[in-house]
Amino acid sequence: MSNKQPLNSISRTSSSVRETELLAQQLAVLVEPSLVIGLNGSLGAGKTCFVRKFAETLGVEPNSVNSPTYVIVQHYLGDYLLHHFDLYRVENEDELEEIGAEELFEGQGICLVEWSNRFTESLPEDRLEINFLSTGEEAREITLNAYGDKSSFILGKLTTSE
Repeated sequence: MSNKQPLNSISRTSSSVRETELLAQQLAVLVEPSLVIGLNGSLGAGKTCFVRKFAETLGVEPNSVNSPTYVIVQHYLGDYLLHHFDLYRVENEDELEEIGAEELFEGQGICLVEWSNRFTESLPEDRLEINFLSTGEEAREITLNAYGDKSSFILGKLTTSE
């Protein structure tokens, strides 16, 4: 169901939490409804930090944004409806189906999916994947891959907005 190669890709180096948050802000102002954003990286790589600043930029109280590790998905209402998934503890696609992931992925909200690489085949073809690679205590190499026309357009806007 999903594309194997991204249509568009960019990399960023972040030397601090603040720089990672800045990228989240820059992306948040460019997004459109019904976008799915996958967030991948090791524990502590900055996925939830990214989501918190992304959500805050869209009008969500940042203190309400926590990793939904045990509840699997949390919902926030800001400028858009945000669905924040954490698939770390999800064991199979049946669990995703039980929480209504497919309907949320196809809906008008924006889905932010931590550990999305665990269930790539369950994600929409057109999505943005963000990979966080820890290169130091706060340093990160962040790669953004667009797998469809809509996500590629947004990634293009991010590149031209610099």
